[in-house]
Amino acid sequence: MDQGQLKQLASWRPRGFIQWLLTVLAVIAFAFISILTYYIWNPRGLPNIMSLLGAIAMVTPKFLLSITVVILILVGLAVWRKALIAWIILIPLVLLLSFLTVEPIIKMSNYAKNENVPASLISHFFGKIEITSKFIQDIVYGTTPDGVELKLDVWPAQGDSKKSLQPAVVKVHGGGWVEGNKGNTPNWNQWLSELGYTVFDVEYRMPPQAGWKDEVADVKSAIGWVAEHADTYNIDPKKINVMGDSAGGNLAMLAAYSMGDTKLPPSINVSAVPINSVINIYGPADMTEFYKNNPSPDYVQDVMRKYIGGTPSQFPDRYKILSPISYIQENAPPTITLLGASDRIVPEEQAEILDRKLKENNVPYELYLLPRADHVFDAVPNSLSAQFAYEKVKAFLQKNNK
Repeated sequence: MDQGQLKQLASWRPRGFIQWLLTVLAVIAFAFISILTYYIWNPRGLPNIMSLLGAIAMVTPKFLLSITVVILILVGLAVWRKALIAWIILIPLVLLLSFLTVEPIIKMSNYAKNENVPASLISHFFGKIEITSKFIQDIVYGTTPDGVELKLDVWPAQGDSKKSLQPAVVKVHGGGWVEGNKGNTPNWNQWLSELGYTVFDVEYRMPPQAGWKDEVADVKSAIGWVAEHADTYNIDPKKINVMGDSAGGNLAMLAAYSMGDTKLPPSINVSAVPINSVINIYGPADMTEFYKNNPSPDYVQDVMRKYIGGTPSQFPDRYKILSPISYIQENAPPTITLLGASDRIVPEEQAEILDRKLKENNVPYELYLLPRADHVFDAVPNSLSAQFAYEKVKAFLQKNNK
């Protein structure tokens, strides 16, 4: 190697503390963003920390934007301090991050346009919702035989609700059947109450306190209590809708479809209540198949064993009894399902199984698979995915609560 080649090689090498620091940071950024990209494009593997960050990146619009800004700052420093290796590593990362930010927006915007749903890009990045509605907390809707008080929150319908009876939404929280609580999604509660629905946000027992039938039993008890107290809250007992997200979506469907079935009685003495409609936000419908096939088996199978008491091979009957599809008949209530096409917990297969069963029984049904949307895509209420969900749920409720 001649002297000129040696000089050229030496000019590429980092010199001094700042150049070395920028180069090391560039290498770390390259490794981090490469792994993050994998878990964004291959949504799976919870509770792996990088899979969790991938989920956050997909759900939170500003997350990737913030990382892009940090990388751009490093690019500027690398150019200023002539750290060539760092500069060469960082520039492709900026392009990659830009693609990861823009591509889902284009897909979701096109999907919304095709479905005639208005979507605001400004709200997607900069929208903010404050919870200002007043609601009544911790109303006891029943006491179990062993003395556990079951509670719910009431979000009264806003507007001039005294003129006529209002429809109700009984809302069931998610959390994998083993965690979570009422109040998890106040944005939905406030938004529904502003539309004129009285929302009953339900707490239910969970393991280790609850047995495998107790969760849906508590949900049915809450529904029965709401019907019995219709006059108190000025609601129409013929227009009780149920809604849930994730495990809550599963329990909402299960309670609605199995209403009156003796295999799943309520936990307190209430009558069976005909359900007006079901809103299923990324909830599974076939528990046996969900256990066997999901993108994050370590997480899903663990919570299902805690909830049901074991595996499908140990308790096949329990898995069947707790599957909403086991109860779908021609008189099942109209149902809407919204599921992210990149959900790293609930696969598209679950929506397809539910879709087939409802169609076989001629049940009015809507299914929306949101492109590049992950589990809890509605966690940021102004994101494009959440905007889409709000509009579709609004239209669905209006159609079924005339």
